[in-house]
Amino acid sequence: MRRLDRYILREVGGVFAFGVGLFTALLALNHVFFLARVAADVGASWRAVVALLALRVPYFVTYSLPMAMLLATLLAVGRLSDRNEVTAMRTSGWSLGRVALPVLAAAVVVAGGALVANEWVVPASESRYRALLAEVVRAPRRQVQEHVVFREPVDGLESLFYARALDPVEGTMRAVVIVQLAGARPVRVIEAEEARYDPQRGWTLRRGVLHLFTPDGAIATRFQDLRVRLARTPPQLAAVRRDPAEMTIRELREQLARLRTTGENVARYAVHLHARVALPLSAAIFALLAVPLGLRPHRSGRSVGLGLTVLILLVYYFGLSLTITLGERGRLGAFWAAWTPNLVAGAAGALLLWRAR
Repeated sequence: MRRLDRYILREVGGVFAFGVGLFTALLALNHVFFLARVAADVGASWRAVVALLALRVPYFVTYSLPMAMLLATLLAVGRLSDRNEVTAMRTSGWSLGRVALPVLAAAVVVAGGALVANEWVVPASESRYRALLAEVVRAPRRQVQEHVVFREPVDGLESLFYARALDPVEGTMRAVVIVQLAGARPVRVIEAEEARYDPQRGWTLRRGVLHLFTPDGAIATRFQDLRVRLARTPPQLAAVRRDPAEMTIRELREQLARLRTTGENVARYAVHLHARVALPLSAAIFALLAVPLGLRPHRSGRSVGLGLTVLILLVYYFGLSLTITLGERGRLGAFWAAWTPNLVAGAAGALLLWRAR
């Protein structure tokens, strides 16, 4: 690495560290108000509030890293340009791409760090945060899920399951109704007061009625115990409601595979799987966009850089929120929902860099 590369990185690094602190503090500040209201309502200790805030910091940092990269690149390149140092480098034979190379390389490293944090740190901290928050508000984290509906093939028949309540810890479902279809025609309907899971025997329905529909009419048979070949375990059924932020990429992939086998809607999990990679990589996209913008004449120095940063972030995250919402509702493919803002910003950055070369 040449001395000039190290010089450019020092210019970027100082502002980047400041930006991470600034954006993390701003994101955390908004959350402090929420936690303060919780503490006032339920009388939670300040120790618990501080612990909750600390558990949320990794989540905020992963969002702060791309924002800080944008701010650092804009200010650092703008400062180098205003002092005619970029002109001097280009006069000495460096192309604009060569000048931007250390900044883009640093942005890729930042994106990689954010990706690693998103995979190894954030899911665990988010899970602990939600558990502690439930404990603080004196409502133990909801284990029993109500009105659970899912689909799964059983005995070669498409089967629709409904349970009024699912307790994944006890391995039980209450008020269970199973409708089994041959094509679009119901052939069996099973009602049971309870279903209980045994790791060795699987699911057993208790105290219910089996309705069998034949061309000659319907036959109803009461039973005390009836085994049903439902492949999913209670934790797997409960995982359907788990928030994607608490899941790693591997867990998201497993969740998608489970839901696809049952024909359930996977849009939300597919969008978040793509977003898990797209969001960290926005650090590199922001750097690509900020280099040509930073070269433009800045009479007001830092204030223009800060203004541009805020404007770009507002447009980017507004667009991202819109595309992700469309993706979760199935109106936009998962890939396009997560990557469209990056593709647009990246294309704009590449075009501006090409024009400024």
